[in-house]
Amino acid sequence: MRAAVLIIVLLIVALTLTTSGHVFADLLQGASKQRIGNYDVEMTTEPKSPTVGGSSSSRPTNILIRIAGVNGDHPADVPIMMRLVKDGVVLQTTNPIIVPYGHYIHEFTFAQAGRYVLYIDLNDYIYSGEVLSFTFFINVSSPFDYLYVAVPSAIVVVAVGIVSMLVFMKGKKKKDIQKAGRTELK
Repeated sequence: MRAAVLIIVLLIVALTLTTSGHVFADLLQGASKQRIGNYDVEMTTEPKSPTVGGSSSSRPTNILIRIAGVNGDHPADVPIMMRLVKDGVVLQTTNPIIVPYGHYIHEFTFAQAGRYVLYIDLNDYIYSGEVLSFTFFINVSSPFDYLYVAVPSAIVVVAVGIVSMLVFMKGKKKKDIQKAGRTELK
């Protein structure tokens, strides 16, 4: 009986310690990272290479953000604002967002191809009391940008196929001539 009570008390203490103010979470794969002050901020997109109008299934692009302290912990409820800019024109500014447990996903549909700048303004009320601005670049391609790679690649493959076929046919014709010459000599 005493052992059961002791185990329950230990479980309660362990759960209390693990749910305290900071949460540790995984890193974003292939993310851009910046460190300012006591914060590491990472940003990546899904899909990895955004296209105009969203992904191939006509969904918006997800902008994934991770906010962590320099020691790897995730302070809870960090206030941020985001600005998305293209060619010096602000396309979108969010209202203040409270980022719970260091992770936030923002959806956006890109209307034009080009280079976008995402500014994340973090209100550092914990350490400096200042607003820290993190800057990330997002390159958006048009749905037809693959043609600049696919068409020349296809041309090269077709050319190599034609040359290979001509070499093979020439070799076969030469063998046929030699074979015919041998039969005439007999």
